[in-house]
Amino acid sequence: MRNASHVFTRTRLVAIAAVLIACAPARSASADPPAFDDGFGAPTIGQFNPVTLNGTQQLTSASMAPFVIVDDSGALAGWHVTLVAPDFMNGTGADCSIGATSTIPGANLSMNAPVVTAADAQTDMTGVTSAGFTDFTTPRTIITAAAGDGAGTYDVAPQILKLVVPANVLAGAYCTSATLAITSGP
Repeated sequence: MRNASHVFTRTRLVAIAAVLIACAPARSASADPPAFDDGFGAPTIGQFNPVTLNGTQQLTSASMAPFVIVDDSGALAGWHVTLVAPDFMNGTGADCSIGATSTIPGANLSMNAPVVTAADAQTDMTGVTSAGFTDFTTPRTIITAAAGDGAGTYDVAPQILKLVVPANVLAGAYCTSATLAITSGP
């Protein structure tokens, strides 16, 4: 039996980077709560494009791989997908916080609403919505299925993640621990 929450988290040190990796059990019985479909691979964020510091504000971007959401629980409790990414730090250790000499505010991260589509003819899009945000330092609900809706299989095409690098940031390799989670209930 799975927990009601399905979470992917990981940190990577390279240029400016955020990575999500699977750490949840495989799907089993059809009474499972909504989940990312492990058979399609873990949702991942690629590396942000390198930035050449020149004393002005810079913009960099990264892609999040498409992923699949499956709710075959029959509960019709709804579900929601959240994304959180704390400040990007220039340090060492698993979360880059050891000896960090500079940060890029997580508030500078933005993403437009993901594109969500029904993966098959049995899946209904009624009550399923997506939203874009700036500032992922607190969990932001990027996809929601209202109570009474959300049964089926959904293909998700995330939009480009954009990060504004401040003009006064120090040179270095910045990273963050981004977390993408799906939870039962709207």
